[in-house]
Amino acid sequence: MSKPSKTYQYGNTKVKIVSPLVNMTPQEQYEWFESEWEKGNPVLRDIVDAAVDCLTNDEEVS
Repeated sequence: MSKPSKTYQYGNTKVKIVSPLVNMTPQEQYEWFESEWEKGNPVLRDIVDAAVDCLTNDEEVS
């Protein structure tokens, strides 16, 4: 059985996301995120921290 996935192409780079989230509507994704955030999902929190670090580091370089 294959897992839900979606592949994006950015220039020469392919990014494949394997997650049930790819088949959810934006509203369902929002609700999932909110629910998991309130539960304290450590993986979600690590992903958010990494994204914030990237944005912060990008602004420092500019």
